[in-house]
Amino acid sequence: MTQGETGLTFDPQEAAIFDTPFDQLPPTMRTRAFGVDYAHLTLPGRGDLYVTRFGWTVGRPLLPANWYVDQYYSKQGRRLPDSTGHVYHVQTRPCLGREAQIVVKFSRVGQEVPLEIATSFPDDVSHEDIAAARFNSPMEEFGLLMELRAARINERSSGRMLTQEPLAIYVPPQEFDLWRLGRSQSRFHSHQRRLEQDQEQKEAAMALDIRRDYVLVFQWVKGINASQALRAGDISQQTFAALMPRAIDELRSAGFRVLDNKPSHLIVRPRRNGKGMVQHSGRLSYALVDFELLQQTEAHHQRFKLAQREKYMQLLNDPTAGKEKPLPPGLQRVKILGVDYVYGATPNGGMLWTAGNDPALFEFFLPDRWRRTPRIRMALTREVCRTRTRDNIHVVYRSSRVGERPHVDPFYASGKRIREFGYNSPFEEIAVAEALRRAGMTTIHPRAIYRTGSQSIKAGYLLDDRRYDLYREVRTPEREQVLSPRHDYYLIWGLWRGVDPQGSAGFVDLRKAREDELISPEQHERVLGDLQHRLIANGFLDTSREDDEYLLLLDRHGQLLRDERGWFEITFSADALTVFDYGLISEATYRDLIHRAEAQIRSAGCEALDLSGNHLLLSLDGDGRPRTDARGEPLMALCNFELIRMNSLKMDPKTNGAVL
Repeated sequence: MTQGETGLTFDPQEAAIFDTPFDQLPPTMRTRAFGVDYAHLTLPGRGDLYVTRFGWTVGRPLLPANWYVDQYYSKQGRRLPDSTGHVYHVQTRPCLGREAQIVVKFSRVGQEVPLEIATSFPDDVSHEDIAAARFNSPMEEFGLLMELRAARINERSSGRMLTQEPLAIYVPPQEFDLWRLGRSQSRFHSHQRRLEQDQEQKEAAMALDIRRDYVLVFQWVKGINASQALRAGDISQQTFAALMPRAIDELRSAGFRVLDNKPSHLIVRPRRNGKGMVQHSGRLSYALVDFELLQQTEAHHQRFKLAQREKYMQLLNDPTAGKEKPLPPGLQRVKILGVDYVYGATPNGGMLWTAGNDPALFEFFLPDRWRRTPRIRMALTREVCRTRTRDNIHVVYRSSRVGERPHVDPFYASGKRIREFGYNSPFEEIAVAEALRRAGMTTIHPRAIYRTGSQSIKAGYLLDDRRYDLYREVRTPEREQVLSPRHDYYLIWGLWRGVDPQGSAGFVDLRKAREDELISPEQHERVLGDLQHRLIANGFLDTSREDDEYLLLLDRHGQLLRDERGWFEITFSADALTVFDYGLISEATYRDLIHRAEAQIRSAGCEALDLSGNHLLLSLDGDGRPRTDARGEPLMALCNFELIRMNSLKMDPKTNGAVL
């Protein structure tokens, strides 16, 4: 222990960690919740400190010894006027020459909300919303605040809402009886569930304990609140009366609302010369504080999803743009088996390789974007799921079988070949898919490879360790093995719905057509009902499909195409085996599809060891009939690569590349 400038002792090892850049912290110290990255400091016997990127730049003064111990925040600080909770402004103790002005706020998560409806209350808030009001958990509060800081407050400008910066969340070690904390178990449990769902693993990296306090630390914003400014005569009654409606309107434009918005939440600042208040573009400047009742509006959810999907499609359709973009801290460009990836660690300790050169795609495939969204299982015996991510992107993710012994009969030639070869690694699967695409074969698009942060070991009788031996010298930039038997791997693929989603803008799914008001809700229901009736009448009996699986085709002007009967032109996909089982193609056509695919694979220098009809997706029209190309052959896409051998592929551990 070392003496600080005030005589207080602190652990030099704890203080020294702040000298490490945030993005270079070890994965065991990094975590993420509701889109916010944290550095987690475990303080033995003194609780847990979660520090944001903003807080990391503040550094040592945020250690609890410098503001929390012995109630320093209340003895040396002051309770903020007009606050209903326990909120304090304090200057931290000096620590190795640094100190900080902070706001200390005790979270009221799980407590009853005593809402008082002011005349400035948003007029679009229903009585049901008021009755269901709840204080945000600390992690939700920081997550919402970060989204608010990034949102524009005017569609015609790049203006942002001025707010406090979120610095840290401190969880003292003491436990209390519930009556002392004023928490309801049912209210608190709902927050625990939301946090668990946000984390990739069931045992969340960040957890909520109903018996512990949560203390939020914010940057101090200089100034006084609007009520104080009015009482001091710094602003007029007219300016005061106009400020709250303006703040509510700007919040709404950004897609947010605060259920207890009031003048004490708006901080204004007198000019340094004492003459008037700080203004911007001729209007009074203000900063918003207090976010425990901050909410997103439904309009925000819709806008966010549409904007994210539009951004994603633009990135996909400009594959050369990423090469020139600088890499954010923590990301690196790597090449494995001849395929370019942007590589980085995930906040939960995992690893992520996104296919291509564009670092902007990396965030779209972090595990919290797709692992906890509603999903449809596409296989009974393994994890193959289709989902619409938080960014409104359709993907299929599948657990890799690398390292698993193929469970096939060795007494047939095909089974013997499979056992001798084993399952491809995820990197081989993507290399094979890219080779086939270069040779002109239509396949689903590879998007990313994710390695879990948690460890899992296969049972000995299931283990096939040949791939791990093959990749033993292929390393990440941190010199870890890219292929580890102690972790699970997931491949993320683009969803093929009968039309190649990359490089084509001539379609919109049925759900999005309703959301974008290309069709009315009544048309949507009628089209979906008519479509299912037509498919059943023709023998296609699968009516469990979601509306976003059906694509409406568009002309070059963006108008919905119709066929000669006046029905919308519709496309969707199903695997060839299912289409054959429903009697929509003959056995001869089915065999021809398999043979054609095998020939295309061979022409690309590969060999299919176990090609099946359920590995081929067909493009179908609204009657369930296969769509055909210019030669009259059914349109199809290959969707499984785990047992396709690239005959000329050899490992080059020195370059992580492929020798072809």
